[in-house]
Amino acid sequence: MFARFALAALAMLAAVTPAAAQQNPTVKIGIYGILTEAGLFIAQERGYFTAEKVNVELVPGAAGTDVFPAFATGEVDAVGGSFSPGYVNAFRRGLNMKMTVALSSFEKTGNAGFFMIRPELADKIKDWKDLKGYRIAVAPPRPNLNEYIVEKGLEQGGLTLKDVQVVEIPFPTMIAALKSGAVDASHTAEPLSTQAQDSGAAVKWRTTESYLPGLTPALLSFGPRLLDKDRDLAERVLAAYLRGARDYVKAFEKNEGRQDIVNILVKYTPVKNPDLYGRMGMSHIDGNGVMNVKVLQDVADFFSQAGAIEKIDMNTLIDDSLRQAAIKRLAAEQH
Repeated sequence: MFARFALAALAMLAAVTPAAAQQNPTVKIGIYGILTEAGLFIAQERGYFTAEKVNVELVPGAAGTDVFPAFATGEVDAVGGSFSPGYVNAFRRGLNMKMTVALSSFEKTGNAGFFMIRPELADKIKDWKDLKGYRIAVAPPRPNLNEYIVEKGLEQGGLTLKDVQVVEIPFPTMIAALKSGAVDASHTAEPLSTQAQDSGAAVKWRTTESYLPGLTPALLSFGPRLLDKDRDLAERVLAAYLRGARDYVKAFEKNEGRQDIVNILVKYTPVKNPDLYGRMGMSHIDGNGVMNVKVLQDVADFFSQAGAIEKIDMNTLIDDSLRQAAIKRLAAEQH
């Protein structure tokens, strides 16, 4: 899969003329290659980065905390991924990086996260309080965003993780664990949730947005080059991304050009079955890339209470000026 993404990126770069390559700087963005990064894929496929005079290379598998040191060496200029204790710790070690836009969130207008339970328990587990004593999967290493989501769900029933049996299960094996009965419940994201329901391993019990509206599971962070050395380039990258994000909104919230966007996601993500896009919960993507700082602060406080980080003000990890400048750039382009 990663090789396919890499070949696609190289093909796109090869299509640029030598003169254009000299004129347009290359920006490397580390990605997981998943649905939450849809705005990036749309911007790449529709030539929005090129229109902003930027050559973007999407680097598959180069996302998350393990890639942060690559900022310092210039191997990547931006990365996608979720907020984690590792993010804070890298920042406090002196790594210059900031969150710039939200890539996705859980909202009534779009939700791709679900609390899943085994179908055999559907008659027994009617409310959050009924989960007491059951085995619930939490992805390692803890604490992390998955554990935060589970904990916040349990709070709806007056419970904590101490009131259930926590079983550490990596995301790729959660469905198998539900199907075998090794765990009774878990929180998963699409396409795993729909695949689990299709296979009979679990049912979608609660949507994440029903108890955590505004939670941002994926963000785009910039490193030193875009933050310090070339902020105009950073603005152009974000302007192109936001155009892609707005196309996504038109497709999945307004049903405008939906099939074209589905075709792009089929090309760039592991979800190759077009039929799934009509049955999956699709993430909300904000057309302005707005980050919910209040919810992010609550996640940071959760990590702090767990002893993984020292207390931190989330505003120190965010550079919102680039996003605002990109929005102004787009507005100017439309006039």
